[in-house]
Amino acid sequence: MIMRTVTRFFVVGCIVFGCFPVDAQAQLERVRARPGGPVDEVFWAPSVVVMPSVANVGAGDLHFTIQHSFGRLSDGASELWGLDGAANIRFGLDYGLTNRLSVGAGRSRFDKVYDFRAKWNVLRQTKDDRVPLEVALAANVGITTLENGFSFDERLSYTSSLLLARRVSNTLSFQVAPTISHFNVVFRELDRFGDVVEEENTHVALALAARYVVHAQVSLAVEYIPVLGSRSDGTTNMLSAAVNIETGGHVFQLFFTSSRWITPQHAIARNDDAFFDGDIRFGFNVNRVF
Repeated sequence: MIMRTVTRFFVVGCIVFGCFPVDAQAQLERVRARPGGPVDEVFWAPSVVVMPSVANVGAGDLHFTIQHSFGRLSDGASELWGLDGAANIRFGLDYGLTNRLSVGAGRSRFDKVYDFRAKWNVLRQTKDDRVPLEVALAANVGITTLENGFSFDERLSYTSSLLLARRVSNTLSFQVAPTISHFNVVFRELDRFGDVVEEENTHVALALAARYVVHAQVSLAVEYIPVLGSRSDGTTNMLSAAVNIETGGHVFQLFFTSSRWITPQHAIARNDDAFFDGDIRFGFNVNRVF
């Protein structure tokens, strides 16, 4: 009796599933995921060296930065190749309001500048290349706190940048950043060679950057900031070369640069060192995410 019952259930089951082969197959069908998400790690840190990169701070993350630039290597052994010289240093904090928008503040030693900045990733490069570029807007407002008798408005300086970047392969990324730098007040003074220097209020620059990954945790970067059109007397284009080391939570950037300035507007408008003339400085950035 029991065997007859089991046999009947088996026969009925075969008839039911045999009548609906399409439905049964549809339930097991696997749908391939569409690879259209954003490209990660176009750059490893929010700054290439001095200028901002398209890399942003994640939502709810706090990013702490120490930026340090020593004296010239050409100062020789008596100055420990610049390590004994006057060094510029900046401490900064950036906070991710969203995955695309961050705000930050910092303070630099030279000119005792406090700066306030923001970055917004307008477009993210996608893996399927529907969006071929990473596009971001970056802005910085600086205020010098030197005791010079200036009014609040006279102390202000600014930069605005349009960041256009692309990760072209697993190892290579490029960035082009049209940038405007402006100082509300400029000077007519003597430079370190005794020549009269007249400054311009506004500079237009095209910041160029590239990054090449040589190891899962090591990459090389270069940053060049040519000024387009008129510029302050005695100034030169900044050039930097860096090694980036990622250690999980930290990104260390060791670099050689022709600029003693750390804030973008100063690096564009007031750099007076030339890399290929031997005016090279060692420096480092320490990036830590909390």
